Amino acid sequence: MERRSHRSGPKVRRARPASSRGATGRPQSKPRARRARTLPPWITLLGSILFLATCFFLIFFVAKGCVAAQESTHIRKYVTSADSTLSDSANLGREELQGVLAGAAADPGAMDANALSSASDKARTYYLDALHNQEVPPGFEDAHHYMVSALGIRAEAMEDLASSAGGEPAEAGEVLAASVEDFKLSDAVIRDHYVPASEDALTQLGKRGDRSYLYEPAPFMDYEALGLETETAAGAPAPSDPNALHGLEILAVEIGGQPLYAGGNVLLTGSAEPVFFVSVTNGGEVLETGVPVEVVLNTSAERQALSATIERIEPGATATVEVSGFKPGQLNETVETTISVGPVEFEQNEDNNALTGTLTFGM
Repeated sequence: MERRSHRSGPKVRRARPASSRGATGRPQSKPRARRARTLPPWITLLGSILFLATCFFLIFFVAKGCVAAQESTHIRKYVTSADSTLSDSANLGREELQGVLAGAAADPGAMDANALSSASDKARTYYLDALHNQEVPPGFEDAHHYMVSALGIRAEAMEDLASSAGGEPAEAGEVLAASVEDFKLSDAVIRDHYVPASEDALTQLGKRGDRSYLYEPAPFMDYEALGLETETAAGAPAPSDPNALHGLEILAVEIGGQPLYAGGNVLLTGSAEPVFFVSVTNGGEVLETGVPVEVVLNTSAERQALSATIERIEPGATATVEVSGFKPGQLNETVETTISVGPVEFEQNEDNNALTGTLTFGM
């Protein structure tokens, strides 16, 4: 048999509750929470102001860039649209009307009334489209006025021709002569007023690079081929006349929107490119055609020579041509630049046919 002890088991001591007093009997203090350090109010205010100013300037410059891009697009759109309208008008004269008036100088009464009426309607459309154009950029008001005037002159002259067709030959001949004078007047308005006014507008707006989109003036018709030269034109010296005065002169040269004078220097900086705009004046008595213009850059790497051709320059008139495609020189390199024009046949004085200066490629 097993013996069982009558003694009670060991007593289990209960753990005393944690006392708030330490070993010394003193009450323990709770550790204080550390306060987070904060910036002085004036620094916070200054930071907020700087942040807002930065945001403002970013928004301002982005908006300014967008507006500039829209203005540039608007200008280029107008210039190309005007070029298209004037080109269509010139094609109407040199192609359609040229054929209708073939032989009209000898027999004005034989003009085709239906063909003239059709051409007149097209000329009227070009005029009205330009007249009602509401998207003329600021600065081009004068140029647009000249274009509208030239197209209006052509439209009215063609209406007169259409009305006279089929009538008395003598009366039709008078209308034909008057219309030819009007066509030549429209050529002069475009050449001597519209194009220079457009070039001035592009210069003032800082868009000289868009001059390549401008309309290149061309006569409305080949008057000589039709035998429609007026008495004044017939009495003028012929271009091949060696006794007539022939003379060309470089009137102005611009590079990156800056004028280059003889012996002067132009500094190209930023995104400016070596694009030359050369204005040539015909100081002679006759029409000059196929006038060559050459620009030479003598960089340290190579000699670059590029040229362009001015199709025609009337006596006393000025024409401008663009010469581009040059490779930039090295940084801070100054290169000799020579611009020359002509000479044309029978030209005796070539002293003002060339201009030499320097071009510096900056940062």
